Amino acid sequence: MRVKCQVEIVNRSAASQGLHPRGKSAQSSLCLAKKPGDVVFMMHFTARDKQGMKYKMKKNIMQIFGKFLSEGKATVRLHEPPVDLCIKGANPVELKHFLSCVKMAHEGHSLSGKSVLSTFAPVKAKHVEKPKTKLKITSQEVYPITSSFSSLLETLQVHNCQLLKVDSRILALKYLAHLDLSNNKIHMLPDGLCEMSTLAVLNMAHNKIKKLPSKFCSNSSNLVSTLTSLDLSHNNLTCLPEALHMLKKLWQLNVSHNHILKLPQNIGELPKLQKLFASNNLFSVLPTSFVFLRLETLDLYGNKFPVRLSPILKAYFASPVLSLQEICGRFIRKHDIFYSNDEVVPYPLIRYLDCGKQCRCKNFCFDTFCYMQSMFNLRECCENLVCLNSIGQTNAPMDNFFCSVKCSYNHHVFPAQFPGLL
Repeated sequence: MRVKCQVEIVNRSAASQGLHPRGKSAQSSLCLAKKPGDVVFMMHFTARDKQGMKYKMKKNIMQIFGKFLSEGKATVRLHEPPVDLCIKGANPVELKHFLSCVKMAHEGHSLSGKSVLSTFAPVKAKHVEKPKTKLKITSQEVYPITSSFSSLLETLQVHNCQLLKVDSRILALKYLAHLDLSNNKIHMLPDGLCEMSTLAVLNMAHNKIKKLPSKFCSNSSNLVSTLTSLDLSHNNLTCLPEALHMLKKLWQLNVSHNHILKLPQNIGELPKLQKLFASNNLFSVLPTSFVFLRLETLDLYGNKFPVRLSPILKAYFASPVLSLQEICGRFIRKHDIFYSNDEVVPYPLIRYLDCGKQCRCKNFCFDTFCYMQSMFNLRECCENLVCLNSIGQTNAPMDNFFCSVKCSYNHHVFPAQFPGLL
């Protein structure tokens, strides 16, 4: 049995000789080997020393420190030579079994028949190679079919491999933080993607995705607390989920070159959004909450925004009487009460609450509201702005929803030609 891990050797006598006691941590392989006469040695192999260092075990262990054994860490302190073997990055189960056998060898017990003894032969390179944390695949020929992905991958890029779906083996990579599956033929994202607990960057550009899974932005998705960058450009999307605002850590969003008709009503609730690329879609109007964004970069070039606009385009006034459902919905969204548990709350009600329209006062309204479409200068919410068209237009029509007529007056948006409606 061999344990792959990282080992740092600390020489306890080095300080008295004026030397630095600690060595560098190195990718290693540890095993137990036996010579004739039941003399058991611990073998320590590294990439530089494939012959291995031998440490006699019988009556040679001062102490084993295993407080952090569940994290794959332990320290073995030897009498001769006076060194500490500091182990980390090991499989906790394998390490626990290995240290148990080390203790038995120290006490002089026989290890015959326990399938833990190895040979003194030089170690193979695969046993001491540093685990791969990054992998880039750029052709279908080298895509692993019979072999598996390294379980320690943190970055995975798979381009031009004609993938029709996301490989289920990728979804099982528990350390993956950066996933790039651009330039394939993927039609949909699996629900399992939402269960990845470390994914921060997701690039699905140049695929054939038509919509995102319903769980993508739900509270049950791990992505709401991990995802910082999302690239869905050059796909076949026609809409974005209304619950997109649940991705609280999202810093960059790219949905350029799709067929999206409108942005989600509550996109302004993305507190960390700094870069938004949504060029070459079918937008003709922006949602009210857009005024709450504070962006570094904004690109809405090539959408369907009209060129010539009057200051006030449309106005609509709903009944001032609030229904009980309206009152409850406003209270839930105003106080940010959790409601997205579909096991407790009916799905139609969840959808109703997700579709709340945000007023300029940051309250919400649903069926009872004041509506007006007016012009908004995009320079008010962005530092680096790409103009909307080739003539340099920076104004775009915006939907303005107000929770009351009075609120519309307070924000100086309500047209003066409608007096007496307070």
